[in-house]
Amino acid sequence: MSAVTDRESEPLVLQDADSGVWDDIADVIVVGFGGAGACAAIEARESSADVIAIDRFAGGGATAYSGGIIYAGGTSFQKQAGFSDTAEVMYDYLAMEVGNVIQPETLRRYCNESAANLDWLIRHGVPYAADPYLEKTIYPPDGKFLYYSGNEKVPEYAARAKPAPRGHRPVGTGMTGHVYYAALARAAAAIGVRLRQHEKVVRLVQDSTGRIIGVQTARVPDGKRAAHKRLYDKVVPMLPFKAKVSERAIREARALELAVSETRLIRARKGVILSTGGFAFNLDMLGEHRPFFARNYRALMRLGSMGCDGSGIMLGQSAGGATDRMDSVYAARNIAPPAALLDGILVNARGERFINEETYSGYLGLAIADQPDGGAWLILPSRSYREAIRQALFGGWLFFKFYGVPALLNFLLGGTRSSSSIERLAAKLAIDPVVLRRTIDIADADLAAGAADRLGKSTEHRARLGGRRLHAINMAIPNIYAFTYLFTLGGLKVDENSGNVIRGDGSRVDGLYAAGRAAVGLCSNGYLSGMSIGDGMFSGRRAGRAAAVDAPTETKRRVTA
Repeated sequence: MSAVTDRESEPLVLQDADSGVWDDIADVIVVGFGGAGACAAIEARESSADVIAIDRFAGGGATAYSGGIIYAGGTSFQKQAGFSDTAEVMYDYLAMEVGNVIQPETLRRYCNESAANLDWLIRHGVPYAADPYLEKTIYPPDGKFLYYSGNEKVPEYAARAKPAPRGHRPVGTGMTGHVYYAALARAAAAIGVRLRQHEKVVRLVQDSTGRIIGVQTARVPDGKRAAHKRLYDKVVPMLPFKAKVSERAIREARALELAVSETRLIRARKGVILSTGGFAFNLDMLGEHRPFFARNYRALMRLGSMGCDGSGIMLGQSAGGATDRMDSVYAARNIAPPAALLDGILVNARGERFINEETYSGYLGLAIADQPDGGAWLILPSRSYREAIRQALFGGWLFFKFYGVPALLNFLLGGTRSSSSIERLAAKLAIDPVVLRRTIDIADADLAAGAADRLGKSTEHRARLGGRRLHAINMAIPNIYAFTYLFTLGGLKVDENSGNVIRGDGSRVDGLYAAGRAAVGLCSNGYLSGMSIGDGMFSGRRAGRAAAVDAPTETKRRVTA
């Protein structure tokens, strides 16, 4: 048996399945048991396949740490809340967001099936409710479970597709991704999915035709699993200022695995599904594709778990699988809440506005990252600044915890500058005063004339800036107090009808599938809340169905990428 190594190796090649000495066997092997993996395992099991799920840790992954939002339209909960929405209108909106990353018919299928898919989740124990929250927010407060999770109400989008709240949050308190995952994990166990924990897949196994027939794993023995879990628990995505702690825990977990793991061979009669998440917690891989973010990793709150290390993507590549959109990331920067901050204008180091301040946080963060040195300042009048502080302090306990504390920390420690003069403020920010004054004068003149904002901002959050004391809040990506949230969106290319991993020439890697953030999917062009978990459910079920009935095929048959 090959020794355990510290990286995913080229596949182990056997003449055929009968020539291997297998430690376990199933029809379908699911690698990575988070949201996408649980959906894949349940779907495969309900398609009469015997299923083994393998997780490097105990399961849950990024999904268990997430908000649990799923994006769906035409649902019963929308109707209960008084909103009329259809799959067609949802498609019209998402077509603007998704772009050409998938085929139009795939996006239409997601939209057409979204309400039924939500019902599928409910049947497997995930609880939802109709209580809506209609203000702009990155995540609804407790007691609210339906909201506008993207750019639906931004004028340029609303003009083409009637807005509707489509972000469905599982019922619970705080971030409810753990509610979503726990329900699916219970459902999978109840129908006989066998979960192997603390076991990392380090190698695929091929037969002589190139078909994937199993996996090689590195299993942490029972006596070391508590230590392994303690290291995993040190990577908590929503805790700030923990980047160095996380990187040290990642190194120690890898060292422990190398020192004590036992190798195993597990056979898949029909298919292997890779659902291991993205690669936000692999700085080498992140540096290869998005070096700016890797250099500034200490300022990031990387959303995911220690298992989001790109291992599934690399396994797929080792078997010839092609990747795409590997430089695509979700990099979120929140302006609101507190809502009063939306009264300001966002300018770059040249003193120019560059985006509508009401734009979805994921687009906002990427737009800031594209500015010189990833820098930006939010400039707003004293009245709005004071109101933002009031909102941060008195918006309720959970509001204070999730929105108030981050905002106040940035106000106090992020380098806020203030002045009653535009020119003196520009000097403090090292911005050309002529450009900054021109930017402010244009915004003020348009507001006074009743003209539309030139970047599409709504009238509600436009405030006069000139002739009063101004405050500039540091929104730069390298500012550790501004809290940039990041995860990766690219992955393995797949056949959009089955989730089968494909090569660069369009041929299939027989027996190998990918789902969730290990694969290119609906949100690989750009993310909005609910689309990653929605895509994980959609692509996981797709791969589970296909793998459960897989049989050897002609490996050079062309498919639609």
